[in-house]
Amino acid sequence: MRKLVIGAALLLSAPALAGDVSGVITGPGGAPIPGMPVEFPDVLRGDVTGADGSFSIADVPAGEQRMEIGNYFFASSDVTVHVPEHGEVFVEMEAGPNMALQRAAAAYVPPEPTHLPQKQAFLAGIGPAPEDAPNVVVIFFDDLGYGDLSSFGNRLIDTPHIDGWGAAGMTLTQFYSAHPVCTPSRAGLMTGRYPSRALAANHVFFPSGHPLETMRQAAGYTNALPRDEILLSEMLGAAGYATGIFGKWHLGDYDGHRPAQFGFSRSYGILYSNDMFPLPMWADDEIVIADGEVEQGTLSERFTDEAVDFIRANADGRFFAYIPYTAPHLPHVPHPDHAGVSDGGTYGDVIEELDRNVGRVRAVLDELGIAEDTLVIITSDNGGDWGGSAGPLRGRKAETWDGGMRVPFFAIWPGHIAPGTSSEAMAMNIDIVPTVARLAGISLPADRVIDGADLAPLLWGEGGPEGGQVHDYLYYLTAMSGEFQAVRSQDYKYRAVLAQRSFFAPTGAVEFYMASDSLYDLANDNEAHDVTARHPQTAAELAAQLEEWRAQNAANPRGWID
Repeated sequence: MRKLVIGAALLLSAPALAGDVSGVITGPGGAPIPGMPVEFPDVLRGDVTGADGSFSIADVPAGEQRMEIGNYFFASSDVTVHVPEHGEVFVEMEAGPNMALQRAAAAYVPPEPTHLPQKQAFLAGIGPAPEDAPNVVVIFFDDLGYGDLSSFGNRLIDTPHIDGWGAAGMTLTQFYSAHPVCTPSRAGLMTGRYPSRALAANHVFFPSGHPLETMRQAAGYTNALPRDEILLSEMLGAAGYATGIFGKWHLGDYDGHRPAQFGFSRSYGILYSNDMFPLPMWADDEIVIADGEVEQGTLSERFTDEAVDFIRANADGRFFAYIPYTAPHLPHVPHPDHAGVSDGGTYGDVIEELDRNVGRVRAVLDELGIAEDTLVIITSDNGGDWGGSAGPLRGRKAETWDGGMRVPFFAIWPGHIAPGTSSEAMAMNIDIVPTVARLAGISLPADRVIDGADLAPLLWGEGGPEGGQVHDYLYYLTAMSGEFQAVRSQDYKYRAVLAQRSFFAPTGAVEFYMASDSLYDLANDNEAHDVTARHPQTAAELAAQLEEWRAQNAANPRGWID
């Protein structure tokens, strides 16, 4: 045994015969390819190409070694590299296009809008809103985290306008987005349905011609909201409201799928996230500022300018102003006049500029004397991204931990919602459609499941006990695969382990080491401790509820009622 140990020690201490491999990867036209994985899979070495297409891999064992390249957009290929015992070898490779991906994308067929006739008949049957129906303003932030506002505990970022307006109404501390990322959450907000029913639960939509549009199509995912979905803007437009959107749409850019074709009589903004390109500014279905000329730091101000003008122009009638700001989504570019002033750094600058613009919206309602005739809702599309704060919650954007989906929420309607009130009842942005529809005298469509609940009993005590729960269960969808991963019932949340499948991880992305299905006590914990052993019956009941919900949705994915 002693000889074997000594022999192993001698072997391990011998100098390794290994060389360095560097090189450059180019595309079919000779342009360098950044972000290309370069691997020696047999010896566990690798690198990713930089902006100039270069890579460098140190200490590759000497001899004939197989080097592989390839990603989603370029075909996989390999080459045998003779690695020297000492020194460096330089390798140049040209990557070819992934024609299999292109063929799969070309074979994609968009879903037929089978319920378009029912939608058209429903909208045609909507009558004028009653005289006492309020104006509606929905302010929808992008990636604002649960802990990003000073009223929700932030000690570095100052948000007096948002906080002050929120204090004039009700705060919901257990309010959720319908999904942990942008597109699906917006689909839930505007349809009143879980985004999976709108075929919008798999990550986010991308601009036409974008490489990730190709990937979505190759995977069989839609890249625009189906035309047979009914949006709040269409309902209110049919009821006589002037309807305007000022900010980020993110529900598709194809003809027939832009804001003007989904019920908005006035629109101004961008069709995607502000980190996607091309990034032109659109107004009423036309490009008014070309790609490359949009100034990121002035977006919040521009959207507010347009929203204020719209409110002024329609103050004598009835209006729906939807203001989905692009901030604080990356990139964080503060307004030139508000840069370097926040204790919260650049991110704080962006939030405080948002706060200032929200104050402008409130000021115009007060100036015009229509604040008491206007229901205002302020919330966010999902939890905070990197740079933002989830406050005391676990997780962040793109995760089904509460930090990815629980968001600030304020509802203000003077004379109807008591000021300075709050509730811990759980609610979700899918509840806004049925709540507003009822105020506008609109019965919900009978041909489809509406998952949202009317918040009137919660917000102003109408139709039920004031402050009462409006949901028995809420469900959490995964960011990439669009699967129902978790369910909440009052204080308890059950979260199952899933290996999310997506075009980035076709076989599934495994969760952290030794993860298990877990039960969490949200009233006393931030999802740190699995309490299944303490409450096995509750865990079993919620697990069964989640499975039943999954089965119902698998049997009727679009939620049609025939």
